[in-house]
Parts: sequence; structure tokens; C-alpha cells
Amino acid sequence: MISLKNAPRFLYVVNALQTMLFILPVIMLFYGYKGVSIGDFFLIQGLASLFVFLLEVPSGYIGDIFSRKATIIGGLIFWIGGYLAWIFGSGFCFVLIGELIFSLAISTLSGTTEAYLYDLLKKREKAGSFHKKMAKLSTFSNLGLLIATLTGAFIYQFMGPEATIWISIGALVLAIGIMVFLPDVPEAKRTVAADKSKWRDIVDISKYAVKHQELKWLMIFPAFYGTLTLILMWGLQSVMIVTKLPVFVFSLVLGANAFGRTIWSAFSGKIFERYGVRKIVRFLCVMIMVSILSAVVSVYMPTLLVYVCLGCMILGSGSIQLVSITTSTLMNHRIKSDERSTILSVKSMAERIMYAGALMGLKPLFDTIGVSNAFLVSAILLVPIWFSALQLIKISKTTMKE
Repeated sequence: MISLKNAPRFLYVVNALQTMLFILPVIMLFYGYKGVSIGDFFLIQGLASLFVFLLEVPSGYIGDIFSRKATIIGGLIFWIGGYLAWIFGSGFCFVLIGELIFSLAISTLSGTTEAYLYDLLKKREKAGSFHKKMAKLSTFSNLGLLIATLTGAFIYQFMGPEATIWISIGALVLAIGIMVFLPDVPEAKRTVAADKSKWRDIVDISKYAVKHQELKWLMIFPAFYGTLTLILMWGLQSVMIVTKLPVFVFSLVLGANAFGRTIWSAFSGKIFERYGVRKIVRFLCVMIMVSILSAVVSVYMPTLLVYVCLGCMILGSGSIQLVSITTSTLMNHRIKSDERSTILSVKSMAERIMYAGALMGLKPLFDTIGVSNAFLVSAILLVPIWFSALQLIKISKTTMKE
């Protein structure tokens, strides 16, 4: 069994293996290979996000009442199931089934992995360093993604589309093997009163989170901000397709995106310590505005400037790592252990419903008004981003202690 002291390091490796999505840099090409259009891609992604939304809180609650270690292993198994659906099926329905299984995996892992890391640290009385450990967890995740994005297009082109899937499955099997030897540390399992149903308990925890003066804005800001960065991330491939860049560039650009996310993750803990909430939020608002404007004009630019616009989109897309680590750190210090997975899943749920609406809305936009105009319409999300940012700044001046 892996010691409690070394457990976080191995959890980082598990997360890196989980995020080795070798199909990601050519996902739209893979959808085409399976008989699905670009417009349907956004529809399927939106439906998948909606499914995650429906499952997010119940699956997070499972992490509070059962073993978080076992819950994580279950999520990894679901990932494998989604990949198998893609290998042995084709067409809209099978691709959608695979994405829905991935959604089940995402909802199972989202709050539980973070809560498991916090409890590992709390068990050793190291919870004060959570923001640094969370940054490392995110950094390793993005390193796994970086490896996958740099190699995925080459694997796809020279070994075939299914090879990208089989290699990802191999990484997940190894991740499960490591998780088996990690310690089970239920810092606090939730106990529900005999006269109270578990569904009622889920509702009560969720209501507490959305009404809390600080927690609600720590959920709303990343939900809107993350939606726009998600549009930027998927928009990278749309821009490359419209501007007819070579296939091998897909891996380079998506690799640069993963590298950017890795850098954001690696330095987010230090940024949080040095600058605090107010300065970080102001900086992020400027960053996301520049990024979405670059996306709007990208398809009209000559090839050299297209790469510049893609670089701005990459910076904006990757900045979600700073948002996630900042808001998650502040939230974890404000919630109890036996509610941790559930409340973190409420945060993820808010993000997922936004993702679902935005991605499904992008299908008719991309199909009818084109890539540039779709980005322009998406820029309306800047309004709620700025508003929720102002609320965080206002609260941080009065009640929010970092």
C-alpha cells in the first residue's frame, strides 16, 4: 500500500494518465470518420454536458457517503466504457452513447478527486498547502493532456483512428492499477438522520451552497468564465478547419494549448499567494476579452496572423486553470469534510449547465452564421463574467479572507 505521505504524488500520476486523451487534437476529424458533422459535434458536446449536469450532484454525494477511492476507480472504468462504445460503434447514436458514458465518468470524478486530495492533506494536517497541491494536481493533468495532444494527430494519421483510443485505454488501465494501492482516507463520511432521505439531504446541501454569500459567487464566476474558455478551446479546431491549416498543425496547436494550461496550473498557486482575489479577477477579465476578440477576427486574417490569434485564444482558454484553482481553494477552506464532494459537485453542476447551453447553441450558430459570427455572439458572456467578477471583488474587500 502506498503511504499517506506519498499518496498525493501518485494521485497526480493517476490524473495525468486519465487526461491522456490522444483523440482530442483530432476529435472533429474522428467524428467525421464516424459519420458525424461539425455541427453535430457541438450538439453532442452540449447534450453530454447536460447529462453531466443531471448526474453531477448525485455522483458527488456518492463520494461523501461511500469510499472516495472506490468512486474514483469507478469513474476511470466508465471512461474505458465510453472508449469501447466509440471503437465498436459508429454514427451519431454510438458517438453520443460514448460521450454520455464519458459524462458519467466526469461527474463521478469531478468533485471526488479534489475532495480526496484535500482529505489526504487534512489527514496529515497539511490542508493549508492545498492550493499548492491542487496546482500540482492540475499541472500533472495538463502534462498528460500535453503529451496526448502533441502525439494524437500523428498516431491518428500513421496508426489509424482507433489506435488513439486503444492507447488511451491502456493509460486508464494503468491509472486504475495505481489507484488500487492508494490509501482509503474517509476524513468524514456523511451520516444522514433516519427520518431524512438521501435525496432530501442532497437538496439541503445544494441549497446551502447556492445561498451562501461567498460560495455562490465562487461558483457563478467560474461557470460563465469556463463556458467562454470552453468555446475558445473547441474553437481552435474550428478556426484551423476553416482556414485550412495542415492536419499536423492540429497537434501542434492543441499541444500548445495543453502546454499553456500546464504553465497556468504550475504557477497558479504562486499567483494566488502573491496577488490575491481582486488582482487575479481583474486580470482575468482583460485576458478573456482579448481572447474572444482574437477568435472573432481570426478567420479573416492571413496565415501568419491566424497563428497569432490562435495564440491569444490559447492564453484565454488556459486561464481557466487559474480560475479553477483560485475558486476551488477558497471553497475548500469554507466547507465541511462530509459535504465536500457534494458542494464541489454543485460548483461543477453550475459549470456544466452553462457548458451544455452554450455548446448546443453553437450548433445552429456554426451551421448558419459561420465561425466568426458564432464567436461574436458568444462574446455576450463577457457581461455576466464582468458582473460576477465585480461581486467577487466587492466581497473580497469585506468578508472574503484568502
